[in-house]
Formats: sequence, structure tokens, C-alpha cells
Amino acid sequence: MTPSGGHADASRHPPEFEGFPFLVTRVGHTPLRHIALLPADWSFDRLAEAVRRQARANRLDTCLCLGPTDALFVEADGTEFAGSPLCWGIPVIGAIALPEPLDSTPELLARQAALEAFARRNPASGYLVGDGLEGGWRATPEEVKRLSGRDEEGIPRGLRRCARCGAFRGDYLAVRGEGNGDRTPRVVPVHCRCENHNRCARCGEPLAEWRLSSYFFAEADRAVRYLAAYAGLGHRCVP
Repeated sequence: MTPSGGHADASRHPPEFEGFPFLVTRVGHTPLRHIALLPADWSFDRLAEAVRRQARANRLDTCLCLGPTDALFVEADGTEFAGSPLCWGIPVIGAIALPEPLDSTPELLARQAALEAFARRNPASGYLVGDGLEGGWRATPEEVKRLSGRDEEGIPRGLRRCARCGAFRGDYLAVRGEGNGDRTPRVVPVHCRCENHNRCARCGEPLAEWRLSSYFFAEADRAVRYLAAYAGLGHRCVP
């Protein structure tokens, strides 16, 4: 998540919602921005701890917006830096739980109503087919040779069953444009369930069945598939 001073499009998409303080979670590299309000009477230390807990659990880039020019960014890997808020995009609300429920004070309820109105004024249009993190790396001739083909059970070479969770993991040679449409042979890491580190900050359960913004092996149809970050927006805590 880049501060506004370092993003080429920031000047054309200034932040519009000003109900500070709040968290903005970047959903992959899509225009989706999940906004969650925080109490205005919390100290800076408590607000900073909230954004750290959120990013640590979700493993998604998260920004604590404190004012028009004051924000604390915490990236998925834990890197922190200060900057100006960058919350423009398509607002999403109520889909990513905070670590703890908040008291419904009059002040918070008023800002929540303003946030809901803001979301209604800026609805999404069209549809998403990925999240901009499909990547991988260009395969070397040695990797093409080593990873080409499948074994007698139809498992791509380079994948091995995890002894702990039973799902497959390893390196996969993508040659059909898997994920991003690029048919240049490239290697993509495939993650098993053990490597699903995207957790709900409230209940601690995975945000989705597989790791977000990553590839997994669908054993039933012997296919490697990509799970975009917005799949995590469907998580709901079970009481």
C-alpha cells in the first residue's frame, strides 16, 4: 500500500471519506478498499496497536488513517511507515472484522451512517477477474525441464503432498496463462492449507479455504487455481 506521494494516480483520486480515525485494508492490488471505523477517543498507541493486530492477522496491507495528511501504513509483511492516507477506490464495509467489537456510541454511530452513505455514493461497477498479484517468475530452461508434465496420477511434477494437512504444495510450471493470462512459461508457488496465513482478527479462523492471492491445487479436478484476495471478504465469524 503506497502513500499518496508515491502513487501516480493519487492526485486524480483524492481521499473523500473523512470520518477519522479508520482502517483501510487494501484487497490485493484491486481498487477495493475495506474501511472500518475506530473510536475517536482512542489514544494513538491504542489505534496503532489496532492496525498492527489487523495486518498481522489478515496478512493484508492495512492503513490507519488519522487525518487528511496523517496515516500509519502496516504492510502484510509487518513493514511500517508513515504517510498521507490513500483510501480512494471502491469502498467496502462490514466484510473484515476488527479484533474486538466496538461500543455503539453516538459519535461512532454518526460516523458509521456517514460511511454507509459514502459507500452508497461510490458503488462498484463491472467485475474483477484477479487481484494483480498473480505473478510468479519466468521459468528457466532447467525449471521447464524439471517441472514439465505430470506423474502417473495426474499430479504436476514439482508438487508434493504435505505430510501435515494432506494438500499439495511446491512449484508449478504455468504454461496456459494460469492466473494472469501470460502464456510465457513461468513458475508459480502452490500453497497447501498449512500455509494459509490469512486469518480473521476477531475469531482467528482462515478468511478463506486457501491462502489469499495464491495458487492451490484442486485435487478433485487435478487443476492449479488462483484464489484472489477478495475471496476473503466472504468470511463470517461463527458464534
